[in-house]
Amino acid sequence: MAAAQFTLYMNNCNVTNAVRLALIDQGLDTCDSFLGFNDYDMKAVCKRMIQPGGTLSGRGAAAGRANRGTPVTFVAEINLRKACFYRKLHNRIQRPFVAAAATLILVNDVWADRFCEYYGHLHIKV
Repeated sequence: MAAAQFTLYMNNCNVTNAVRLALIDQGLDTCDSFLGFNDYDMKAVCKRMIQPGGTLSGRGAAAGRANRGTPVTFVAEINLRKACFYRKLHNRIQRPFVAAAATLILVNDVWADRFCEYYGHLHIKV
């Protein structure tokens, strides 16, 4: 159930299957996994998925080649950061999180309004 909800949420946020599987490899396998991460942490997770380090085993010319990781596009990274923020917001305001209702349009709106509680009087859209 949690894995299916995570897959649905990542699909709603336009995250590719390869990036979703790389997130699972990094230990983020449920929507609740986002609760322990902030924006800076999500940037670091994306960097770790792109450049995991180490070498891959192989034979002959392929022996000891660098592990290139999973390509994460800039848009996918931004969408992951938005997805993390949206999930944490629902936990903070004590609202139930429903992955099916969390569309990219809704997540984008929440992301765009993230500074309104601090700078609402200035009417700034970031």
